[in-house]
Amino acid sequence: MVLQALYSGETRELELSGTRRGLLALGQLLRGEAGSCALSENRRSFPYERSLSEIAFWEDPERDTASIVTEGRILRIQGGREALDLLAGNIEDFASEAGAGDHCHVDSPTCDYIAPESDPLVIAFMA
Repeated sequence: MVLQALYSGETRELELSGTRRGLLALGQLLRGEAGSCALSENRRSFPYERSLSEIAFWEDPERDTASIVTEGRILRIQGGREALDLLAGNIEDFASEAGAGDHCHVDSPTCDYIAPESDPLVIAFMA
């Protein structure tokens, strides 16, 4: 499973990229109650500041939305079950249909299941 995430502190933007298999696996992982997965390091992070090392996620039954935030080198995702399932489904749909160079945006203005405090997320396909 190949996944990597890059982060820009200046813009708070995240880029999560992966192979079809990696993105599909992440979608399935997000359907669980809690978990984590290691990310591949990208030594060429420009124009982002740094490469992240891990995704950690958990279900929070008190929330209606999903929060996607970066803390240090960890991408943290928490949210209600429905919001996490919507995120997982969008990742899986993108991975199933994406071609080389394709990307999609997942952020609160675009997706109503994403919490406003979330870092803007771009999901990119690695052929």
